[in-house]
Amino acid sequence: MKITGKQLKDVYTFENGKLYLYNDLIIGEINEGAHISSETLLSFFEFFHENYKIPFGYISYRKNSYSIDPQVYKMLPENNLLKGIAVVTVDKFSSLNAHVEKKFFNGNYELFTTLETAVNWLDTIVSVEKSMFHEKKNV
Repeated sequence: MKITGKQLKDVYTFENGKLYLYNDLIIGEINEGAHISSETLLSFFEFFHENYKIPFGYISYRKNSYSIDPQVYKMLPENNLLKGIAVVTVDKFSSLNAHVEKKFFNGNYELFTTLETAVNWLDTIVSVEKSMFHEKKNV
């Protein structure tokens, strides 16, 4: 997946879709009809924790229809490096689901209709956090 200003590092393919890995960004694309269980979401967060050592953002690119239990957001382990989640969709039903999910996530979570606007929003959040992260490491 080509994103302006970002270099794709790797693509992680799993049973229910793909994760596109960039330096400070992960884009998740879930397969049509998949169900994201709490185990799947927790494994994502374990993967993030193991592979990202600087602040990053996550984009849920919802070009396919799939289901996720919004309650799982309450079960997520704390990850101080994940600075925001952006959901990208143009589907009305998916948008409604994303608004429900937002209520369960304790952090920056916004809905967008294009990848570009989602990346711009996350870049703003992550760049501020990255500069603060580097200042703390150098002190």
